[in-house]
Amino acid sequence: MKIVLLALDRQAARAENTLRTAFPQVTIEMLPLTKIESCNARQRLRALRALEPEMLAVSTERLGWQQGQNALLLFGAVGGARRVLLFDAHGALREETRGSVLLRAPFRFAREAWASWMTVRRARRALSRLEREFAQKKTAELDLRIDSAVRPRIIYLRTTPAPGTQSGGATTHTSGFINAAAELGAQVSVISNDRVAGVDETKVSIQLIAPDSLGLTRAAFDLRNGMLFTDRACDEIERQSPDFFYQRYSRFNWTGVEARLRMHRPLFLEYNGSEVWMAEHWGRLRLGELLKRCERLNLAAATRIFVVAEVERNNLIKAGVPAEKIIVNPNGVDVEEFRPGVGRETIRRELGVAEDATLAGFVGTFGPWHGVLTLAEAIALLPENGVRFLFVGAGMFRDEVERIISEAGRSQQVIFAGQVEHKKVPALLDACDILLSPHVPMTDGSEFFGSPTKLFEYMAMGKAIVASRLGQIAEVLDDEETALLIEPGDARQLADAILRLSNSRELRKRLGAAARRAAIERHTWKQNAQRVIDEFFSLSLWERDGVRV
Repeated sequence: MKIVLLALDRQAARAENTLRTAFPQVTIEMLPLTKIESCNARQRLRALRALEPEMLAVSTERLGWQQGQNALLLFGAVGGARRVLLFDAHGALREETRGSVLLRAPFRFAREAWASWMTVRRARRALSRLEREFAQKKTAELDLRIDSAVRPRIIYLRTTPAPGTQSGGATTHTSGFINAAAELGAQVSVISNDRVAGVDETKVSIQLIAPDSLGLTRAAFDLRNGMLFTDRACDEIERQSPDFFYQRYSRFNWTGVEARLRMHRPLFLEYNGSEVWMAEHWGRLRLGELLKRCERLNLAAATRIFVVAEVERNNLIKAGVPAEKIIVNPNGVDVEEFRPGVGRETIRRELGVAEDATLAGFVGTFGPWHGVLTLAEAIALLPENGVRFLFVGAGMFRDEVERIISEAGRSQQVIFAGQVEHKKVPALLDACDILLSPHVPMTDGSEFFGSPTKLFEYMAMGKAIVASRLGQIAEVLDDEETALLIEPGDARQLADAILRLSNSRELRKRLGAAARRAAIERHTWKQNAQRVIDEFFSLSLWERDGVRV
């Protein structure tokens, strides 16, 4: 049997291993995701038919989150496959024959279209109601539970399901804050669409609200699941009666707004950037009117808004958000989890890297602002058989990075580990001698607003760092003191800095030690969580003095 594999999760090797275990002695051929992303519907079908599949297998990060499942099944059936299999790395699967898919497709798409239309209708009504109610009640006094403030009860809301939520900076921030708040004595309860990787569930209770896969578009899927989450979460919030709720802002979700209006408790909103801006510049702005209204409502209703960088605070002030509501709270790191000596020898043996070789590592998304293309160009400029490189992560530029490196004849120097669980990252970083953060400016000229969690993890590992002189990165790191800073997007400077560090063990040792000291003194998750808890105490004191917030 011939299986054509489409790896939507960008984990082709892992997906292929899963298929070979389930279907021994099959032929597996790849349908490159980059080809699918760059083609129209007719070209995609032509590419699939040319491979003459007996089965189309589609690997996803989490099948329960995968929007457009019916479209994927139909794509396989119309593309010539007798069977279509959707599966994920957690054991979930959905398999159908071509006849079954074709027979049921009209009814399935009609159901999805109806559900999407009803979702948009209901969302407009819900937003209008919330906007009206908040306008009437926003000056009402908050119910600040002074009696329990010595050990505040916090509900953490993690709302919209999406790929990448079990790895990367968003998950690191979520688990870092939750664990740190619990360690500081807060009673933390999490309401989430999935388990949060890295959270200590012996100290934190988690209630799951499973997503629904219906939705003709990603926007309709997110909007539908946002409202399902709000309906179910608010009942649980009322039952638990927290002192305040903390929500990581996400597109098409207003759970925290609804909860604040029902319970008159503070809403602390973690805001990591405008979802409207990201949809306009990094994706497609669908249901834009609703997304903009949702964002404005969340910012207006939040009692306090926590941003990771001063740039984002300034952006919000320009957008009309009162400055006194906005708290800059940079990302952090668990310095006990991320520290030297947690796996160097073992990982280097597994990777086949000699102890005397210099290994430079990159962890992150192969996305628009992480600088992976600049790093690939820098590798091409370095001498052959010199520094070796470890890439950890996945993303849209993965194939382009491999192409640049291959054409330069440097493939033997580079190891691609793919996307890994966060708990494995410290050992991978420990295996490296140099750590790389080559971020580049925003493509539209906007000021860089990121606060990369990996930057603080790099610092805590006590390794030499090469990073871009960009935004908060240049504020956190001191050139020649805790890192070597380069101009963003300059492959030549990046290559020279890597070469300089590879030739000086003493320089690597000095920079790494200083970076770890700075991480311990200023950039832990406990410090991040303490700022949030302190802000709640401040609200309590102001209310007792008769000041409304």
